[in-house]
Amino acid sequence: MPASPPRFFFDFVDPLSYLVARELAAHPVDEAPGSIAWTPFELRPPPAPLVDVSDVSLRDRWASGRSQAESMGIELRPPRLVPWSRKAHELALHAEARDVGAAVRARIFEAYFMDGTDIGRIDVLVGIAREEGLDLTEAKAVLDVDRFEAEILEARALGRSLAIGNVPALVSGDRRLEGFHNRTAIGTFLRA
Repeated sequence: MPASPPRFFFDFVDPLSYLVARELAAHPVDEAPGSIAWTPFELRPPPAPLVDVSDVSLRDRWASGRSQAESMGIELRPPRLVPWSRKAHELALHAEARDVGAAVRARIFEAYFMDGTDIGRIDVLVGIAREEGLDLTEAKAVLDVDRFEAEILEARALGRSLAIGNVPALVSGDRRLEGFHNRTAIGTFLRA
């Protein structure tokens, strides 16, 4: 029986997840479909109250993310409020089923962190779907009916069962790499 691929637990509104996703995209292991299982892990699932990026509960995460991004020559420009990310994860799962998962994930991250767009809004996500070649009507229907909600909840439960309390986290068998790591460290982890 073949080993399951490494799993990357991430959230679209987490700056460190965004930076690790960029490092993964630059690593050749992520070029083959199915080489990494992108696994949604909502940090603040509904009905948690929406908060500002400067909220005390997020201060350290954002300070670390901004510092790391700056060292990579990236200026993070998210919107003021941190939206729920469930709909963004739903769109990503829909896109994965249509073989454009990598492009849609990258565009969702860019929309939030670089364009300052509220990725909790269905109209924004439908626009991203259209940009990436997905059928507009189908994407809207998927988001309207919470088509992938159960999978997102199951993914979070899986993360919890693996003692994932925070993202980003790469998990392969009994090994894990948590927090931000550069592509060299990620490559070493994935090849081990």
